[in-house]
Amino acid sequence: MAENKPRSGALLIFYVLVIYVALQFFWWSYLMIDQSYEIFHRKMELITAFSSPSDSKIKQDLLRHQMVQKWYMVAGEGSVFLVILFLGVLMVRRSFRKEAEIMEKQRTFLHSITHEFKSPVASLRLQLETLQKRSLTAEQQQKALGNAIDDTERLDKLIEKILMAARIDSGELTNMTEFINLSEKLKELVEQINRSYPRRNVVTNIQNDVFLHIDPWALNSIVSNLMENAFLYSPTDKTVVVSLKWEGNIIMLSVKDQGIGIPEKEKKEVFKKFYRSSSTQGYKGTGLGLFLVDYFVKVHNGTIAVKDNTPEGSIFEISFPTTKTDAHR
Repeated sequence: MAENKPRSGALLIFYVLVIYVALQFFWWSYLMIDQSYEIFHRKMELITAFSSPSDSKIKQDLLRHQMVQKWYMVAGEGSVFLVILFLGVLMVRRSFRKEAEIMEKQRTFLHSITHEFKSPVASLRLQLETLQKRSLTAEQQQKALGNAIDDTERLDKLIEKILMAARIDSGELTNMTEFINLSEKLKELVEQINRSYPRRNVVTNIQNDVFLHIDPWALNSIVSNLMENAFLYSPTDKTVVVSLKWEGNIIMLSVKDQGIGIPEKEKKEVFKKFYRSSSTQGYKGTGLGLFLVDYFVKVHNGTIAVKDNTPEGSIFEISFPTTKTDAHR
């Protein structure tokens, strides 16, 4: 709330200045109109007093014509000024609103990231203190060490996401594209990720011998982020389905879950950095995973879309353009 007050105060001052400028404009217009009328009537009186009736009529008609032209000019200039002022107000207001949205996303990110860091650090400390202070059996020691390793892996993945997002923003992230057997690589990644979530059931429908030009590291980030999201936002007893197929000149990769789903109006927003869907309130997350997925997909000329699963959950579908020769080797 404290951060909102300076922006609200600045916006209030801006509106006051706009109102002041508008009032000054109308006051200037009024004075100009009043002065013009006075000059017009005095000229008309002088023409009547010092000109013959025939000349007087011609001069008065000419004066009226000049007066009408002047009004058109003033009205045109005034309209342009008001339109520019109105557009300026809209642009500034939009800028303030955009800044407020960015600040809100950053606050949400900082809150989420603090929680994400704090949880594994606290758990890691607990495991180490247990090893230090208690006499444990070999089995108990191995279990505590395994939990500590899991916590360090969580920290490593979190730090990797943050660094990756920073490198994307700075333009320092490069892609090393290779022509790989996407089918085999995807099977390896799914198995590797599933080992970190042994309680989750993953079903794969992967077409064999599908090839693609892609950075293996980027593929790892795409698959791991989509699968981890599916695990995070769906019940433990629900199945996650990973599919790969080649149709025409398109390679389709999809991850299907039976989780909380995403509201229709937020399906395009979820790929923005720091954005978290309203349906994820109370869940862990940083708002970076889908941003990274979207970036890597687009870098490889692909597209990504999220659809509703039936009866519940979401389907993330990725399409990579290719040729028949490249897709099957």
